Amino acid sequence: MPLVKVSDINMYYEVHGDGDSLVLIQGLGLDSSAWANQISGFSQKYQVIIFDNRGVGQSDSPNISFSTEMMADDTVELLKILNIKNAHILGFSMGGMIAQQIALKYPEIVKSLILVTTSAKFPVRARYLTKLWLKMLEEQVSTETRLKEICLWVFTDEFLADEARVTAAVNLGLNHPHPQPTHGFAGQISALLEHDIRDKIHRISAPTLVLIGKDEIFIPLDFSEELAANIPNAELVISEKGGHNYWMEFPEIFNRAVMQFLARVTISK
Repeated sequence: MPLVKVSDINMYYEVHGDGDSLVLIQGLGLDSSAWANQISGFSQKYQVIIFDNRGVGQSDSPNISFSTEMMADDTVELLKILNIKNAHILGFSMGGMIAQQIALKYPEIVKSLILVTTSAKFPVRARYLTKLWLKMLEEQVSTETRLKEICLWVFTDEFLADEARVTAAVNLGLNHPHPQPTHGFAGQISALLEHDIRDKIHRISAPTLVLIGKDEIFIPLDFSEELAANIPNAELVISEKGGHNYWMEFPEIFNRAVMQFLARVTISK
């Protein structure tokens, strides 16, 4: 798939399937390839648009501070280039913050909103951790060590008890063909740290699904509860399995919840 000029960057994107458009927005440090377990299922019914956020993958990484609003503008500009007038918007973690900004700034584009393990303001513990991860990267701590440390925060005990699964996840990062540059990671973290729209989320008008796994520790449950309580047309679904990356660890559960919500939204239109 091509690169397109979006704002001040070249952005990598892919389009899969036909039907109503469904945009998937990734989180910190992850590119579009991480949606592998979602594309095949979602694209059977929807036109799935995935892309690499600025600062990661095959998209450009300008050496500047980013904001979630800036990344929302990137996303909407890509949709305009693709001649997509409206879409279901799904965002995970940082991607969920970007999705919130899209729903606020471009409400006419958003058919529905799916916010996955995210928040209206980045939590204190997560702020501390991400700054620590950046320091580890700057101090050239081995990639293997850094990835294993991140696994502690995004996967469940069940996952961590399976050494083969942990090794496979770490190897994916070690062998990634487009490793994230340090300044790209720093730019994305700057977007997380400045994100605070708690006084605005009540203005989101799109039908909204807030998803979280019951074992989430990186952005705890009360942040999802805050989103669901303050977005007027929102529902909260707590998965019986999964932590921060439950869409990756338990894709069948996650994909089913998303598809059921989209079916309900479509029927209600």
